[in-house]
Amino acid sequence: MRILKSYGTEGGVILSAPEVDVEQRAKEPVFIIFDGLPVPFFIEEVTPRGGAKYYLKLVDIDSLELAEELVGKEPYFEDDGDEDGEDITGYTLCDASGREIGRITAFEDIPGNPCVEIEGGALVPCPDELIVKIDNRRRRLWLQIPEGLL
Repeated sequence: MRILKSYGTEGGVILSAPEVDVEQRAKEPVFIIFDGLPVPFFIEEVTPRGGAKYYLKLVDIDSLELAEELVGKEPYFEDDGDEDGEDITGYTLCDASGREIGRITAFEDIPGNPCVEIEGGALVPCPDELIVKIDNRRRRLWLQIPEGLL
């Protein structure tokens, strides 16, 4: 998903979401990364615009200026990623700033400390609270990796 442009003066945006039925998920918060952290927004209004595009109005985004800050962002729903990690093998692991760390070769479901193994054998903790974003289409996983871990 990607916010393509602002729409109108009341804070609306046009969202491209080819793989997500945004209308069905309108009661869920959508997350947008700001300063490396996911920020939840609730959907006030959603209207299909054709071609996998939607008009979207988010709660508290009520001006053209605020809507412009969202342009180019890639919002996501909390469970857009794989909950159990089995399908993230082969994904590229990135830190919260977008720097590529390496290719994920395995998911280790260690009780209380799930980890991903990256090329070279290093294990990186991957609890839900450290996951910034998962993009299944581009096969990427972003983690808030504690400083000094790698």
